[in-house]
Amino acid sequence: MQTRLSLSENYPNYHRLLETDIQNFIELHKHKEITQTLLNLPKEYQELRIEIGNQIKSLQKSKSKLSLWYDSDKVIFPPSLSIEQASSEITANYKADLLNSDSTINLENQTLVDLTGGMGVDSFYFSKIVGKVIYIEQNELLASIAKHNFEKLGAENIEVICNNSEVFLEEARNNNTVFDWIYLDPARRDNIQKKVFLLEDCQPNMVEVWEVFKKVGAKWLLKTAPLLDIQLVLNRLTNIEKVVVVALQNECKEVLYQLDSSQKSFDNEKIKISAINLHSKNLKIQNYQEIQIESFEFSLLQEKEVLIDYNKKNEIQGYLYEPSAALMKAGAFKSITKKYELNKLSINTHLYVSQERKENFVGKIFKIAEVVSFSKKEVKRKFGKAGFNVVVRNFPMSVKELRKQFSISEGDNQFLFFTTFTSKSKDEKIVILCEKIKS
Repeated sequence: MQTRLSLSENYPNYHRLLETDIQNFIELHKHKEITQTLLNLPKEYQELRIEIGNQIKSLQKSKSKLSLWYDSDKVIFPPSLSIEQASSEITANYKADLLNSDSTINLENQTLVDLTGGMGVDSFYFSKIVGKVIYIEQNELLASIAKHNFEKLGAENIEVICNNSEVFLEEARNNNTVFDWIYLDPARRDNIQKKVFLLEDCQPNMVEVWEVFKKVGAKWLLKTAPLLDIQLVLNRLTNIEKVVVVALQNECKEVLYQLDSSQKSFDNEKIKISAINLHSKNLKIQNYQEIQIESFEFSLLQEKEVLIDYNKKNEIQGYLYEPSAALMKAGAFKSITKKYELNKLSINTHLYVSQERKENFVGKIFKIAEVVSFSKKEVKRKFGKAGFNVVVRNFPMSVKELRKQFSISEGDNQFLFFTTFTSKSKDEKIVILCEKIKS
């Protein structure tokens, strides 16, 4: 028997938040400091102290991340932890677009199950792509709020079910039901709210779920935290056909694994790995079509086959390249050199150079002004008591230590890279002065 989801019946305090006077109060105070706002809370709102505080806190956290929710009337926010755990609207929209990769499939006839619905951001954007979304969430309050918000946001093709995901899968298996897509974003906190990352420690345990229930979905999409090692996931799960590392504004946000239950296991070394970097000056989702998407695709086999000869004389030439966070997470350390015809500074230095500027590089590009061998005397003479952005790559000192020792203040567009360079198999500590020409 399914739980009847009703804010007015089961959570009257949250339902009261929809009253016009309370909505006006929240709107007036959503930019203000929460503690002071609650201290001055009108007497008639005292019994809603927790709920009003949650709304204001969540609104402040969602302003750029969830602008549609932030700007919509009579949308209710769950406790702020759910905001932290939710996908941003831009990454959720991009994720939904991944389902469109096969143009021969009519997604309007397909059903996607979101096993860990949470706040419902992913479900909402999946609903714009597929014909039906089934949102599963075991927390009754979260499910009730999501149901209310879907109605306010006009998402009419989402069915909300309050249930444990594994119970739902068990029922589907017993009924021989096969869904077109199953999406799973496991909760990465344990019973005492401590962060966890291994698949086996998350809820639900994807390794067990996959082994028992994989036939319930034709295709699966798994989201993991960026800290989880890609190779570890490839070794723990079968049938992975694609890996996508997603960064937003060069900050790695999530890693996605697409699995196909109808296929035999894929060769891990041949699986396509994509590094995606999403860029925009305005992160409001209404401007999604203006998002610049930088991408790089490779396989572990291609990475393995690239040979770099550090025995020859290498030179640091006109342009320096710093790969995006997504590229680094994906592990495309050598594939970059072949794709863009670049020279790598050292085996453990993931910086690259070229004589001519290479366009469409997924990351930052700098124009090299000067290269200096690292010595305390030389660095102090050339760069001491001046303003630079300081970057450390494969170097024994931290940015903080370098700034303190050489009195280097914060800079504008000029950068100092403290790093290690290999030429004729000899390592040398160097400093590269350069100017950024592409973010």
